[in-house]
Amino acid sequence: MSFKDEGYSGKNVAFLGGSFNPPHLGHLFIAQSILREFRLDEVVLLPLGTPPHKNWIASGEDRRNMCELLVKDVPGLKVSSIELEREGYTYTIDTLRFLRENYEMASLNYIIGTDTLFNIETWYHYESLLSMADDFICVPRPGDDMDKAGQKLNELTSKYDCRITISRFYGPDISSTEVRERIEKGQDVSRFLSPEVETYIKERHIYD
Repeated sequence: MSFKDEGYSGKNVAFLGGSFNPPHLGHLFIAQSILREFRLDEVVLLPLGTPPHKNWIASGEDRRNMCELLVKDVPGLKVSSIELEREGYTYTIDTLRFLRENYEMASLNYIIGTDTLFNIETWYHYESLLSMADDFICVPRPGDDMDKAGQKLNELTSKYDCRITISRFYGPDISSTEVRERIEKGQDVSRFLSPEVETYIKERHIYD
């Protein structure tokens, strides 16, 4: 994977990984909310490369371009293609290790959802992964059992000596799967996507 100066050194940065297939307004809300709540310098969208658990996904180029359109001119938000540049399957631990080895950030944070909180022990090399970030910022969604989430957080932080913080913001109940299904059915998606991303998808017929 190539290396270039992304300008992270000396900054408090959180990375939001995902397929972004497609990136929607829920992703934008989460990124902006975390940026403000944790007083970060930047939140960076990390579209993943070749995932080991996805059957079909739009091209890396299209997903990167859509992410760029989503955060265009939004202060504090960026997109990184480092996972797209990696050959083979994408594992989060490899990404965090790369970031640790190449940038001297004031803090490196990684944003997860409550679903990840409960299944992170199934992730590739999860014990090492949990030591790679200064904080795993967990964004709950409507309907999550926060008592169980708190119990799981305490279990993980005690067992692996890691830091996990639950955001006070709830992520919107929007999924990329729902957006794709609506596009395939010819239904309106304007309340889920930015106008620029919606136009990009329509012009390239990505999901229909």
